[in-house]
Amino acid sequence: MRSGKVISICFPLLLLWACSKEKKISGEKTEQPVGRDAEVALVRPETVPDSIEFAGTVVAEKTTVLSSKTVGTIVAVMAKEGDRVKKGQPLIEIDARDDRAELQGAQAALEEANSAAGAAEAAVTSAREQKELAAATFKRYEPLVAKGSVTPQEFDEVSAKHKIADAELARAEDNLRAARARKKLAEAKIASAQSLLSYTKIVSPFDGAVTAKSADIGTLAAPGTPLMTVEQSGPYRLEVQVGETWLARVKLGIAVRVVIDAVNAELSGKVNEIVLAGDPQSRTFTIRIGLPSHTLLHSGLYGKAQFSLGMREVVLVPAASITERGQLVSLYTVDDTGLVHLRLVTPGKHYDGKVEVLSGLAPGDRIVVNGTNKVLEGSRVTLPAAH
Repeated sequence: MRSGKVISICFPLLLLWACSKEKKISGEKTEQPVGRDAEVALVRPETVPDSIEFAGTVVAEKTTVLSSKTVGTIVAVMAKEGDRVKKGQPLIEIDARDDRAELQGAQAALEEANSAAGAAEAAVTSAREQKELAAATFKRYEPLVAKGSVTPQEFDEVSAKHKIADAELARAEDNLRAARARKKLAEAKIASAQSLLSYTKIVSPFDGAVTAKSADIGTLAAPGTPLMTVEQSGPYRLEVQVGETWLARVKLGIAVRVVIDAVNAELSGKVNEIVLAGDPQSRTFTIRIGLPSHTLLHSGLYGKAQFSLGMREVVLVPAASITERGQLVSLYTVDDTGLVHLRLVTPGKHYDGKVEVLSGLAPGDRIVVNGTNKVLEGSRVTLPAAH
């Protein structure tokens, strides 16, 4: 019973002490931290170049897919992917035995035709001489038969020889024309055989590099079947896909800033071609941008094309004023009383040590631009003197 009285007396005393302590604490004035050496600046709009960026791929100005013009078995492949090649350099050889046999047969036929044509020309010459002799004899006999100096039978014999000479010349000329026709046919067969034989050697059409190869020894080559791809040495271009919304802003000949990160290159390109046949699925159009020569460029590189859109007004803040914590980006603003507030913002592009703020900040706001590590939410800073 005695202990119960002690507890009942102590509890009111503890309660009274706690209440008095709370009143004492609540009556105390909270001291706010002071941000020393913190520089405060007024946010003002700035004018910067405006641009839109599109991704693309570097391709050669000229690329050729080589294929065979004849059917045959590949017997030699003289280049592989990555090899540099010269114009006219043999790259693939196809079995040419049948074509060589065809050429040899045509050449033999031409020799025979030449011999026949020579004999026919000699026969024509002889027949023409015989005709001239027969014509002269016939001309001498015509007045003699009228005078009775020769018999009609003798005149008939001369006249017959004259007609025979005409027929022999006509036949010799026909034989000569036939021989010449056979000669032309043989020459045509030789040209055809030589052409077919040339198809068995596939050469590089220009100086460049082999970028793809599907030809192997023993493979059957046929017209239209890709065997090797060669891209020309020299200028390249960047091909980008531009949405129809921006197509009207792209003009032929305009300068484009091109960035190729893989080779650490920033190039000045120019729009050379706009392919107006767009993709109906993506609603995009191909823009071809000519690039200047660069030793490290090659097909397949990823590139970015930046099209200038003029100038625009933006809110920029020093990069040092931005704080990033994970995916949250913030900075410190200062109200009219000098009180510091942490504010979340949405960053945009970077401009020479400054960052564009897309949302969360407006012109006329004050921010802490230097000494952000010395202020906290609720700190007080000295406001700059009004100008």
